[in-house]
Amino acid sequence: MQNDRLRTALGFAAKAGKCISGDFGAERAVKDKKALIIALDSGVSAATRERYEGMCQRAGIPCVYLEDLGRAIGKDNRMIAAVTEAGFARMIEETYKTSQQKQHTGG
Repeated sequence: MQNDRLRTALGFAAKAGKCISGDFGAERAVKDKKALIIALDSGVSAATRERYEGMCQRAGIPCVYLEDLGRAIGKDNRMIAAVTEAGFARMIEETYKTSQQKQHTGG
């Protein structure tokens, strides 16, 4: 249920044009300080996950994970997305935190 909410929030950001997808675009958005949150497909390689986690940590932005990221943003083959608008970023981060808390408490 929460993962569906997370995908929906990311889809809204993409439809509003506030989401940059793909490895090159997302990395550029982080380096240009435009990205407010990074979303990674749960199926990304360990090397990609490690690279983005480090990049996000250095930039001070959150990194969230979800299944079927590409489908959520309407671009099936994409595994990485950067959200560039504060309202969407906040909604995605809060939804992700809520889903993580529920997973850890069994709810």
